[in-house]
Amino acid sequence: MKYFKELDLPYFDLYSEYKKLLSEEKIYWSTNQISITTTKDKPDDFIYGCGSLDLDWSNAKEYTDENGETQMDVPQRVPALKESDFTEVVEVFKNTLFEDCVKEIRKNYTTGRIRLMQNHIRNCMSWHYDYSQRIHYPLKTQEGCIMVIEDEVKHLDANKWWQTDTTKMHTAFNGSRSNRIHLVVNLL
Repeated sequence: MKYFKELDLPYFDLYSEYKKLLSEEKIYWSTNQISITTTKDKPDDFIYGCGSLDLDWSNAKEYTDENGETQMDVPQRVPALKESDFTEVVEVFKNTLFEDCVKEIRKNYTTGRIRLMQNHIRNCMSWHYDYSQRIHYPLKTQEGCIMVIEDEVKHLDANKWWQTDTTKMHTAFNGSRSNRIHLVVNLL
């Protein structure tokens, strides 16, 4: 495989831990992401690390171009956030398996943001690239959940660690009837 590499890291029952935190209403999905790590000045904020570091999607505006097509104007975030600033585990995830998982990953990797990412049923992400490689740990996945990097197609098995070269053009789609949830680690 050119763009996918299975890693030898320990198993964590993160899906059970996630469901517990969700049922206790300690976390919620405000977008398709929940941030496990945060910056020193935002210790309780599991939303702050979600989305783009340099684009301010909260102030995006739709417009119609000269061809009658709908476009999005997305302003730059000022100042842009830095991946390397996301050094702290969000308070709600302290003393959980998520914190244990972060500690284990950081034994071997220098990380930026670590997030839960949800891909809804019958949904496809845009064709894009990231600034760094990522590690994926599928908490919940099923047949029909696929990641494509350049010309390589892969279903990432649950509870296994996968390093993905997302600096290449890629997408992920969920053609199943259930949401897909991955822990995604940005590598520095």
